[in-house]
Amino acid sequence: MSNAPVDVDHPTSEQKSETIELLRSKLSEEVNNYCTDLDVWRFSVARQLDAEKAAAMLNDWYKWRKSANIDDLPVAQADNNFPMPYPIRGYFSVPDANLTAGTQVSEVQLKLNKTFGGGCFHKRDKDGHPVYIERAGRYLMKDISKLTTMGGLFEFHFLMQEFINRTIFPECSQLAGREISQQVVVFDLAGISIGMLSHIPVLNMLREMLSKDQLYYPECMYRTYIVNAPSMFVTAWKMIRSWLDPRVISKIHILSKDHTGELLKQIPAANLPSFLGGNCRCSHMPGGCVPSVPLNNYPDLPRRAYVNLRHQVQVSYAHPHHSFVYDVSPTDPDAVTPVSPMSSPLMGYASWLGIKRESPKSLSPSGSPNAKTRYVYMRFTADHGRGIVIEVLWRPHGVESPDRDEGVLVYPEALFDPQRAPVLIEIEAPNRSGQLIFNWRIANFDESQAPFPGPEEAQVPIQLEYSIDLEEELLEEFSLPPIKHE
Repeated sequence: MSNAPVDVDHPTSEQKSETIELLRSKLSEEVNNYCTDLDVWRFSVARQLDAEKAAAMLNDWYKWRKSANIDDLPVAQADNNFPMPYPIRGYFSVPDANLTAGTQVSEVQLKLNKTFGGGCFHKRDKDGHPVYIERAGRYLMKDISKLTTMGGLFEFHFLMQEFINRTIFPECSQLAGREISQQVVVFDLAGISIGMLSHIPVLNMLREMLSKDQLYYPECMYRTYIVNAPSMFVTAWKMIRSWLDPRVISKIHILSKDHTGELLKQIPAANLPSFLGGNCRCSHMPGGCVPSVPLNNYPDLPRRAYVNLRHQVQVSYAHPHHSFVYDVSPTDPDAVTPVSPMSSPLMGYASWLGIKRESPKSLSPSGSPNAKTRYVYMRFTADHGRGIVIEVLWRPHGVESPDRDEGVLVYPEALFDPQRAPVLIEIEAPNRSGQLIFNWRIANFDESQAPFPGPEEAQVPIQLEYSIDLEEELLEEFSLPPIKHE
């Protein structure tokens, strides 16, 4: 190898190749065949290019993956129907989703989801890295150690790490036109208390989790930002940093109260949630950009909420459309809300065959701008398929039209994967008497990354089941607290 010093963050192609070749020469054929060049490079960097130490680390990693059956984890990818391990926004290989109580979702995941402050894989930074946002200040720390074991926490955490490596990084690499293998993380500590920072059982879990990440998933972090950290965090940070490798510590930035400017240097305003100073709200998803059970910003429904739904229909590739009209009455007949058309994130309207149709025709509603908005929720599932696109229109009572494409677009076309796990969507309905028109269709061939069905599969109808409820009715049925819409 050349004696020239290697900048591990910006190596030449020759330096990287030489480093990988040297480490591979110290591995067995079995481990060599299992590792990618990216794996070899990561572990080399983690051990400061010391080939002997990196080889020992890689061998331990290989043994761990085999003994723990890591390759058999149910990782959601475009070519399977495993459920999302965590909420996701703004990726094309899998549609936007929250964690819902589907049959394939483990009890461990559901329990932890109730205690975690809220996390989400939320779009990309300016360089193409995926962004992960965690509302760490909202964790119910004492409940975590009561509801799960160290093993349960690791099961959930390793599934998330595999999802990043197998699904998120490859997509980001494809979009960037270069290898992307590191993420940007934002920890929002708003709401954190001294009791949370001193809860020993959870701190022990955190220490073990950080240790495992550094051993088995090295060099996966590009940069981490800690925002809204209170002064008491300084003491906790002194302890936490003692658990971390110096190279990891160098990538962690604790920002002042005025953190927005620093975040916007790394993340476009359109991709940064509004509660962190950006412009994004993800209003098409319950909970917005980062759903949080402790914050009650969306309904966390139990498993029973997604079985025996009221309506059952079949759609097929020959007949890909279905519509349903839902009547809404105002809470206050003397106050009505105007309806504002929304723009579609899918940029147009497409049928299964790709035939474009016109945008819905806007009506001209009138009324007071100060009246309350009403929220309507729709739950739906599908027994198989490659994704369902849904849009919702609004039409005031008194407007007679047989055309279900006529109305104000209040929920733009969005793609979901109800064959992975149940889907819950939230619609803002104006506080006036009228109809919500729900339009479903099978995803167009260029909208979903899922494999195209074979001739036999295409003949099998898709069973679509759904229920539609006003927010107050849904919360009452499942004994849930009021939703704090952000």
